[in-house]
Amino acid sequence: MPILRPLMALQAIPRARLIPIPITPILARPASSGPPRSRQTQPAAHPLSYRDSSIPHSVVRLIGPEGLLPPQRLSSILSTYSTSTHTLTLVSVDAEERDREKEKEEKSKVKRKISMEEKEVQVSWQSAKGDLGHKLEMAKGILEKGDRVQVVFANRRRAEAVNERQKEEIVAMFEGTLEEVGKKWKEDDKNRGLWVLYYNPLDSVRQEVEKKVLEAERVKKEEKEKAKQEKLEARRKKEERRRQRAEEMEKEKAEEAARREEEYQRRIANSRKSGFGGWR
Repeated sequence: MPILRPLMALQAIPRARLIPIPITPILARPASSGPPRSRQTQPAAHPLSYRDSSIPHSVVRLIGPEGLLPPQRLSSILSTYSTSTHTLTLVSVDAEERDREKEKEEKSKVKRKISMEEKEVQVSWQSAKGDLGHKLEMAKGILEKGDRVQVVFANRRRAEAVNERQKEEIVAMFEGTLEEVGKKWKEDDKNRGLWVLYYNPLDSVRQEVEKKVLEAERVKKEEKEKAKQEKLEARRKKEERRRQRAEEMEKEKAEEAARREEEYQRRIANSRKSGFGGWR
């Protein structure tokens, strides 16, 4: 959990801090005088730079004089002070909390992807056979994606009326195909020239859609982890090359120093021999 702390007084399950100006606050002890801090509407990139309502945690813990206070909802804390006089600052988020928040966000994304939407396909009674086939495939495709569909049949303006037998044939064609992947969840609506079909995808279709979404998320997660590991490996190799190069340079310097020392000693030896020969 994150922890919050008032300046020189409190800390909040991520940790946060309440920074007062010189008045006695409800959430913190008075701090040294100074201008009030403005409320930040745009959180900084660093996770510990979040303030007030931008703190991305619903439950937090303040740090009081005796240590951590019990968990509280962030909204209940925000309602007890004015941002013109106090600022609540996030000061600590443990690794487990970050992982939980990340996992929660990922689950929320998956849930949105597999949630069932309701869509509508409008069909004119006077449509040509090809157009009817196109609309039928469109409605079927919606069900195959795991979504609910309404098929609305209606008359086209100023078009020749279609008799009841023709309407029933068109509806029967749609029902025969849509029932391959869907089932009616509501009785048909019939009102004058309108006829509406209500279809949900079959449970097996929904399960297959969910399976595909979860599999895609698994592959995506694996690819992300693989990319992360490749990046770490590339960094490790780069550091290894840098280390090896540094060692080679040190070795070259040592060898060069040894050569110079050897040359120096050789010259001294030669100088001594030359001096002795001249003295004799």
